[in-house]
Amino acid sequence: MELIPDTIDLTSYMSEPGFQASVRSAADFAELVKADLDPHKPADTAPGLLSVRKAKGLIHFRPGEISIWHGFNGHRKSMFTSQVAIDLAAQGQRVLIVSLEMLPWRTMSRMTRQACGMAQPAPGMIDRFHDWTNGRLWLFDHVGRIAPDRALALCRYFADDLKGAHVFLDSWMMVCASEENLDEQKQFSTDLCRLAQETALHVHVIAHDKKPGGNSGEDKPPGRYDIRGSGAISDQAANVFGIWMNKAKFAKLETHPGDMEALAEPCAVVRCDKQRNGSWEGSLKLWHDPGSLRFCDDRTSPVMPFKFLRD
Repeated sequence: MELIPDTIDLTSYMSEPGFQASVRSAADFAELVKADLDPHKPADTAPGLLSVRKAKGLIHFRPGEISIWHGFNGHRKSMFTSQVAIDLAAQGQRVLIVSLEMLPWRTMSRMTRQACGMAQPAPGMIDRFHDWTNGRLWLFDHVGRIAPDRALALCRYFADDLKGAHVFLDSWMMVCASEENLDEQKQFSTDLCRLAQETALHVHVIAHDKKPGGNSGEDKPPGRYDIRGSGAISDQAANVFGIWMNKAKFAKLETHPGDMEALAEPCAVVRCDKQRNGSWEGSLKLWHDPGSLRFCDDRTSPVMPFKFLRD
Protein backbone atom coordinates (compact mmCIF):
# COMPACT_ATOMS: atom_id res chain seq x y z
CA MET A 1 0.00 0.00 0.00
CA GLU A 2 1.36 3.41 -0.94
CA LEU A 3 0.13 6.83 0.18
CA ILE A 4 -0.32 9.81 -2.12
CA PRO A 5 0.10 12.88 0.15
CA ASP A 6 -2.49 15.64 -0.04
CA THR A 7 0.41 18.09 -0.51
CA ILE A 8 1.23 16.67 -3.94
CA ASP A 9 1.55 19.30 -6.68
CA LEU A 10 -1.20 18.57 -9.21
CA THR A 11 -0.87 21.86 -11.11
CA SER A 12 0.23 20.24 -14.35
CA TYR A 13 -2.82 17.94 -14.27
CA MET A 14 -5.43 20.65 -13.68
CA SER A 15 -5.97 21.47 -17.35
CA GLU A 16 -7.74 19.13 -19.74
CA PRO A 17 -5.97 17.85 -22.87
CA GLY A 18 -6.79 19.72 -26.05
CA PHE A 19 -9.87 18.55 -27.93
CA GLN A 20 -9.17 16.69 -31.16
CA ALA A 21 -12.08 15.94 -33.44
CA SER A 22 -11.77 12.71 -35.40
CA VAL A 23 -14.34 12.17 -38.11
CA ARG A 24 -14.02 8.74 -39.72
CA SER A 25 -15.83 6.77 -42.35
CA ALA A 26 -18.39 4.31 -41.01
CA ALA A 27 -16.70 1.59 -43.08
CA ASP A 28 -13.56 1.91 -40.91
CA PHE A 29 -15.31 0.04 -38.10
CA ALA A 30 -16.22 -3.13 -40.00
CA GLU A 31 -13.57 -5.35 -38.38
CA LEU A 32 -14.46 -4.19 -34.88
CA VAL A 33 -18.15 -4.85 -35.54
CA LYS A 34 -17.42 -8.34 -36.90
CA ALA A 35 -15.42 -9.15 -33.78
CA ASP A 36 -18.23 -7.85 -31.57
CA LEU A 37 -20.92 -9.89 -33.34
CA ASP A 38 -18.89 -13.08 -33.71
CA PRO A 39 -20.88 -15.89 -31.99
CA HIS A 40 -17.60 -17.57 -31.07
CA LYS A 41 -15.93 -14.51 -29.57
CA PRO A 42 -14.28 -15.06 -26.17
CA ALA A 43 -16.06 -14.01 -23.01
CA ASP A 44 -15.58 -10.48 -21.69
CA THR A 45 -12.07 -10.33 -20.24
CA ALA A 46 -12.53 -7.09 -18.29
CA PRO A 47 -12.02 -7.60 -14.54
CA GLY A 48 -15.05 -8.43 -12.45
CA LEU A 49 -16.13 -9.55 -8.97
CA LEU A 50 -14.17 -12.71 -8.16
CA SER A 51 -14.97 -12.91 -4.45
CA VAL A 52 -18.70 -13.15 -5.22
CA ARG A 53 -19.29 -16.36 -7.19
CA LYS A 54 -22.82 -15.30 -8.14
CA ALA A 55 -21.41 -12.32 -10.03
CA LYS A 56 -19.07 -14.38 -12.23
CA GLY A 57 -19.53 -13.39 -15.86
CA LEU A 58 -22.29 -10.91 -15.00
CA ILE A 59 -20.48 -7.76 -13.88
CA HIS A 60 -17.39 -6.33 -15.54
CA PHE A 61 -15.46 -3.11 -14.96
CA ARG A 62 -14.24 -1.96 -18.36
CA PRO A 63 -11.62 0.70 -19.14
CA GLY A 64 -12.97 4.18 -19.80
CA GLU A 65 -16.19 3.77 -17.81
CA ILE A 66 -17.81 5.32 -14.75
CA SER A 67 -19.54 3.13 -12.15
CA ILE A 68 -21.86 4.69 -9.57
CA TRP A 69 -22.29 2.81 -6.29
CA HIS A 70 -25.30 4.21 -4.45
CA GLY A 71 -27.33 3.43 -1.35
CA PHE A 72 -28.95 4.83 1.75
CA ASN A 73 -26.80 6.30 4.51
CA GLY A 74 -25.32 3.51 6.64
CA HIS A 75 -25.90 0.73 4.10
CA ARG A 76 -22.18 -0.14 3.82
CA LYS A 77 -21.44 1.19 0.36
CA SER A 78 -17.81 1.91 1.27
CA MET A 79 -17.43 -1.51 2.88
CA PHE A 80 -18.64 -3.32 -0.23
CA THR A 81 -16.55 -1.24 -2.62
CA SER A 82 -13.40 -1.89 -0.56
CA GLN A 83 -13.99 -5.60 -1.21
CA VAL A 84 -14.37 -4.77 -4.92
CA ALA A 85 -11.05 -2.89 -4.77
CA ILE A 86 -9.28 -5.96 -3.33
CA ASP A 87 -10.86 -8.09 -6.06
CA LEU A 88 -9.53 -5.78 -8.76
CA ALA A 89 -6.03 -5.61 -7.27
CA ALA A 90 -6.01 -9.42 -7.11
CA GLN A 91 -6.63 -9.42 -10.87
CA GLY A 92 -3.54 -7.32 -11.53
CA GLN A 93 -5.30 -3.95 -11.63
CA ARG A 94 -3.63 -0.86 -10.13
CA VAL A 95 -6.13 0.75 -7.77
CA LEU A 96 -6.37 4.14 -6.03
CA ILE A 97 -8.78 4.71 -3.14
CA VAL A 98 -9.74 8.34 -2.51
CA SER A 99 -11.61 7.98 0.77
CA LEU A 100 -12.49 11.52 1.78
CA GLU A 101 -14.54 10.46 4.80
CA MET A 102 -12.14 7.98 6.47
CA LEU A 103 -8.49 8.04 7.53
CA PRO A 104 -6.29 5.82 5.31
CA TRP A 105 -5.24 3.51 8.15
CA ARG A 106 -8.89 2.83 8.98
CA THR A 107 -9.56 1.99 5.35
CA MET A 108 -6.62 -0.42 5.40
CA SER A 109 -7.77 -1.96 8.68
CA ARG A 110 -11.12 -2.80 7.11
CA MET A 111 -9.55 -4.10 3.91
CA THR A 112 -7.11 -6.23 5.93
CA ARG A 113 -10.00 -7.99 7.67
CA GLN A 114 -11.70 -8.54 4.31
CA ALA A 115 -8.57 -9.84 2.59
CA CYS A 116 -7.55 -12.10 5.49
CA GLY A 117 -11.10 -13.35 6.07
CA MET A 118 -11.11 -12.80 9.83
CA ALA A 119 -11.60 -10.15 12.51
CA GLN A 120 -8.11 -10.29 14.03
CA PRO A 121 -5.44 -11.60 11.64
CA ALA A 122 -2.02 -12.47 13.01
CA PRO A 123 0.63 -9.73 12.63
CA GLY A 124 2.47 -11.85 10.07
CA MET A 125 -0.60 -12.13 7.86
CA ILE A 126 -1.20 -8.38 8.16
CA ASP A 127 2.38 -7.79 6.97
CA ARG A 128 1.91 -10.21 4.07
CA PHE A 129 -1.19 -8.38 2.94
CA HIS A 130 0.46 -4.95 3.13
CA ASP A 131 3.55 -6.22 1.29
CA TRP A 132 1.28 -7.67 -1.39
CA THR A 133 -0.44 -4.29 -1.92
CA ASN A 134 2.81 -2.61 -3.04
CA GLY A 135 2.46 -1.75 -6.71
CA ARG A 136 -1.23 -2.66 -6.59
CA LEU A 137 -2.98 -0.32 -4.16
CA TRP A 138 -2.63 3.40 -3.41
CA LEU A 139 -4.52 5.66 -0.99
CA PHE A 140 -4.91 9.44 -1.13
CA ASP A 141 -3.85 10.75 2.28
CA HIS A 142 -6.58 13.34 2.81
CA VAL A 143 -9.84 13.56 4.72
CA GLY A 144 -12.34 16.28 3.84
CA ARG A 145 -13.76 17.92 0.76
CA ILE A 146 -11.71 18.48 -2.39
CA ALA A 147 -12.69 20.68 -5.34
CA PRO A 148 -13.89 19.01 -8.56
CA ASP A 149 -10.88 20.20 -10.57
CA ARG A 150 -8.50 18.75 -7.98
CA ALA A 151 -10.35 15.41 -8.00
CA LEU A 152 -10.01 15.28 -11.79
CA ALA A 153 -6.32 16.22 -11.59
CA LEU A 154 -5.70 13.45 -9.06
CA CYS A 155 -7.26 10.92 -11.43
CA ARG A 156 -5.09 12.14 -14.32
CA TYR A 157 -1.99 11.93 -12.14
CA PHE A 158 -2.80 8.35 -11.15
CA ALA A 159 -3.43 7.35 -14.76
CA ASP A 160 -0.40 9.11 -16.25
CA ASP A 161 2.31 8.86 -13.60
CA LEU A 162 1.35 5.67 -11.75
CA LYS A 163 -0.23 3.84 -14.71
CA GLY A 164 -3.39 3.28 -12.70
CA ALA A 165 -6.51 1.49 -13.90
CA HIS A 166 -9.18 2.05 -11.22
CA VAL A 167 -10.04 4.97 -8.93
CA PHE A 168 -12.57 4.74 -6.09
CA LEU A 169 -13.89 8.21 -5.25
CA ASP A 170 -15.67 8.16 -1.89
CA SER A 171 -17.85 10.12 -2.03
CA TRP A 172 -19.66 12.31 -4.54
CA MET A 173 -20.86 14.74 -1.87
CA MET A 174 -17.26 15.38 -0.75
CA VAL A 175 -16.51 16.73 -4.22
CA CYS A 176 -19.82 18.39 -5.10
CA ALA A 177 -20.93 19.43 -1.61
CA SER A 178 -24.01 21.45 -2.53
CA GLU A 179 -27.13 19.40 -3.23
CA GLU A 180 -28.76 22.45 -4.83
CA ASN A 181 -25.98 23.23 -7.31
CA LEU A 182 -27.14 20.83 -10.01
CA ASP A 183 -25.09 22.60 -12.69
CA GLU A 184 -21.86 21.88 -10.79
CA GLN A 185 -22.86 18.24 -10.39
CA LYS A 186 -23.72 17.87 -14.08
CA GLN A 187 -20.46 19.52 -15.13
CA PHE A 188 -18.39 17.27 -12.85
CA SER A 189 -20.22 14.20 -14.17
CA THR A 190 -19.53 15.28 -17.76
CA ASP A 191 -15.87 16.02 -17.01
CA LEU A 192 -15.43 12.71 -15.18
CA CYS A 193 -16.85 10.73 -18.11
CA ARG A 194 -14.56 12.52 -20.53
CA LEU A 195 -11.56 11.92 -18.26
CA ALA A 196 -12.32 8.20 -18.06
CA GLN A 197 -12.53 7.95 -21.85
CA GLU A 198 -9.30 9.89 -22.36
CA THR A 199 -7.25 8.01 -19.76
CA ALA A 200 -8.93 4.55 -19.95
CA LEU A 201 -9.44 4.74 -16.18
CA HIS A 202 -12.45 3.05 -14.63
CA VAL A 203 -13.73 5.48 -12.01
CA HIS A 204 -15.97 4.14 -9.23
CA VAL A 205 -17.96 6.85 -7.44
CA ILE A 206 -19.86 6.30 -4.19
CA ALA A 207 -23.08 8.32 -4.09
CA HIS A 208 -25.72 8.78 -1.40
CA ASP A 209 -29.42 8.22 -1.91
CA LYS A 210 -32.20 10.52 -0.82
CA LYS A 211 -33.59 9.90 2.64
CA PRO A 212 -36.27 7.22 2.38
CA GLY A 213 -39.83 8.38 2.93
CA GLY A 214 -43.20 6.78 3.51
CA ASN A 215 -44.04 3.79 5.66
CA SER A 216 -41.58 1.42 3.99
CA GLY A 217 -38.52 3.55 4.82
CA GLU A 218 -35.39 1.49 4.24
CA ASP A 219 -37.28 -1.80 3.87
CA LYS A 220 -36.71 -2.11 0.13
CA PRO A 221 -33.70 -1.47 -2.11
CA PRO A 222 -33.50 1.97 -3.73
CA GLY A 223 -33.26 2.44 -7.48
CA ARG A 224 -31.08 4.67 -9.64
CA TYR A 225 -33.64 7.47 -9.50
CA ASP A 226 -33.23 7.64 -5.72
CA ILE A 227 -29.68 8.98 -6.02
CA ARG A 228 -29.37 12.36 -4.33
CA GLY A 229 -28.58 15.24 -6.67
CA SER A 230 -28.55 15.70 -10.43
CA GLY A 231 -30.02 13.05 -12.72
CA ALA A 232 -26.79 13.32 -14.73
CA ILE A 233 -25.02 11.26 -12.07
CA SER A 234 -26.77 8.06 -13.17
CA ASP A 235 -27.65 9.13 -16.72
CA GLN A 236 -24.05 9.67 -17.83
CA ALA A 237 -22.48 6.75 -15.96
CA ALA A 238 -21.95 3.48 -17.80
CA ASN A 239 -22.85 1.38 -14.77
CA VAL A 240 -25.08 1.97 -11.75
CA PHE A 241 -25.07 -0.38 -8.74
CA GLY A 242 -27.24 -0.14 -5.64
CA ILE A 243 -26.14 -1.46 -2.22
CA TRP A 244 -28.90 -2.27 0.28
CA MET A 245 -28.62 -3.82 3.74
CA ASN A 246 -31.54 -5.78 5.17
CA LYS A 247 -31.94 -3.71 8.34
CA ALA A 248 -35.20 -5.48 9.21
CA LYS A 249 -33.31 -8.79 9.45
CA PHE A 250 -30.80 -7.36 11.90
CA ALA A 251 -33.62 -5.86 13.98
CA LYS A 252 -35.32 -9.28 14.22
CA LEU A 253 -32.08 -10.98 15.26
CA GLU A 254 -31.44 -8.42 17.98
CA THR A 255 -34.71 -9.49 19.59
CA HIS A 256 -34.57 -13.18 18.65
CA PRO A 257 -30.96 -14.26 17.87
CA GLY A 258 -32.05 -17.80 17.00
CA ASP A 259 -34.77 -16.82 14.53
CA MET A 260 -34.05 -19.33 11.73
CA GLU A 261 -36.28 -17.57 9.20
CA ALA A 262 -34.45 -14.30 9.78
CA LEU A 263 -31.06 -16.02 9.57
CA ALA A 264 -32.03 -17.47 6.19
CA GLU A 265 -32.81 -14.03 4.76
CA PRO A 266 -30.02 -12.33 2.80
CA CYS A 267 -28.11 -9.62 4.66
CA ALA A 268 -27.69 -7.49 1.57
CA VAL A 269 -28.79 -7.00 -2.01
CA VAL A 270 -26.46 -5.65 -4.68
CA ARG A 271 -28.51 -4.52 -7.63
CA CYS A 272 -27.18 -3.69 -11.07
CA ASP A 273 -29.53 -0.94 -12.22
CA LYS A 274 -27.59 -0.26 -15.40
CA GLN A 275 -24.67 -1.81 -17.30
CA ARG A 276 -24.34 0.00 -20.60
CA ASN A 277 -21.81 -2.33 -22.20
CA GLY A 278 -22.91 -5.53 -20.53
CA SER A 279 -25.89 -7.80 -21.09
CA TRP A 280 -26.89 -8.38 -17.45
CA GLU A 281 -28.92 -6.28 -15.06
CA GLY A 282 -30.47 -7.72 -11.92
CA SER A 283 -29.95 -8.41 -8.21
CA LEU A 284 -27.54 -10.50 -6.15
CA LYS A 285 -28.57 -11.66 -2.67
CA LEU A 286 -25.57 -11.74 -0.34
CA TRP A 287 -24.73 -12.53 3.27
CA HIS A 288 -22.42 -10.40 5.41
CA ASP A 289 -19.81 -11.94 7.70
CA PRO A 290 -19.37 -9.62 10.71
CA GLY A 291 -15.89 -10.89 11.56
CA SER A 292 -14.23 -10.40 8.19
CA LEU A 293 -16.65 -7.69 6.98
CA ARG A 294 -16.82 -9.75 3.78
CA PHE A 295 -19.93 -10.02 1.59
CA CYS A 296 -20.50 -13.70 0.76
CA ASP A 297 -22.63 -15.90 -1.49
CA ASP A 298 -24.21 -17.77 1.43
CA ARG A 299 -24.19 -17.84 5.24
CA THR A 300 -22.81 -21.34 5.76
CA SER A 301 -19.60 -21.52 3.73
CA PRO A 302 -16.47 -20.65 5.74
CA VAL A 303 -14.86 -17.31 4.91
CA MET A 304 -11.31 -17.92 3.69
CA PRO A 305 -8.41 -15.52 3.08
CA PHE A 306 -8.09 -14.31 -0.50
CA LYS A 307 -6.14 -16.76 -2.65
CA PHE A 308 -3.03 -14.56 -2.81
CA LEU A 309 -2.70 -14.95 0.99
CA ARG A 310 -3.16 -18.72 0.84
CA ASP A 311 -0.53 -19.45 -1.81
